[in-house]
Amino acid sequence: MSGSKAKPQKIYILDSDGNYGWEFANLDRLQPDSGGLGLDRLGAPWPDSMLDSPGGPWRIPDYAETPKLIFDPKRKVQDIYAVEYFLFISDKMKSLLEGFAPNSCDYLLCETEFSNGKTGPKIWLCSVVDSYRKAVDVENSPLIRVTQWGGYMISGGADWCFLPAVLKGAHLFRLVEDAGSIFCDQSLKDMCKDRGIKGTSFQQVGFLHKL
Repeated sequence: MSGSKAKPQKIYILDSDGNYGWEFANLDRLQPDSGGLGLDRLGAPWPDSMLDSPGGPWRIPDYAETPKLIFDPKRKVQDIYAVEYFLFISDKMKSLLEGFAPNSCDYLLCETEFSNGKTGPKIWLCSVVDSYRKAVDVENSPLIRVTQWGGYMISGGADWCFLPAVLKGAHLFRLVEDAGSIFCDQSLKDMCKDRGIKGTSFQQVGFLHKL
């Protein structure tokens, strides 16, 4: 329609719906001193810090053992599970991400089995490594709280003004200033729906705004 303006694309925090049907078999053995998935307490913290990760933000650590998951055979296997700062995803979800958001993630194939001894589903540990600094126009995002360390805190609403010039078309990404969250755009959300991805949760936090 002549004179009409396209609506700005929505941005979401990507999470899972909390319907977990598995447990770790070896979480306490993945890293020294029971470091779990993302922190080596005997060495440098991972990532190096919230606002500075010169070694490569959010890369999957070199674990002592491959993560092993034990699934409940009575529960349906989902395509995505969020744990700490990671995602555990199915082959179906991995295929979607590799095609739609290539080079945005690190992957590690997990060991799995059902608690009844049968072979488990194919599940990948996934870390979103595509990250951006100053990708939000804070002055025009009144509900963002900036901490004394320079990080962001969500205080309700969905008014974050994301900057396309910084994100450069990224569909799946992190913000250096909000390192624990995984963000995606409307296109990826729609793709998950179209592909029938099970277990996702999307919380709208803002829009892409052209200044």
